[in-house]
Amino acid sequence: MPVLQSLAQARDKWNEHQANAIWDASIVKVILGGASNSRDLQDLSALVGERDEYTDSVTLGDHGSRSNQRSVRRVPIFPPDRIRRLPFGTGIVLLRSAPPIVTDLHPWPKRPDASQLTADRAEIETLLRRSDT
Repeated sequence: MPVLQSLAQARDKWNEHQANAIWDASIVKVILGGASNSRDLQDLSALVGERDEYTDSVTLGDHGSRSNQRSVRRVPIFPPDRIRRLPFGTGIVLLRSAPPIVTDLHPWPKRPDASQLTADRAEIETLLRRSDT
């Protein structure tokens, strides 16, 4: 079971063809936020799929006549920027034969080491903030 922070890791470890084969063979994919490769984000957005977006417009004509029009266009369910900005602990689960599932990945409260994990995370985030300034 490969676990990758980004597809670039797979391409670095294996070549492009082998990384694509591993990705394609995965029957369950869990997408997390934070990726920054625009091509990969675009591909993930396309993989998640599209939905119909309806726009209604009313045109007023001469002598008070009205014309109603409804147009439809296909838009991504999750545009690339929205995938990139998924909140910490949220993932999109892609199964082979099911619609995408947005899921909460916060298991820490149920773990016996939850308080230590929370403290470690806070410490690392503090260190990261300090290094940014």
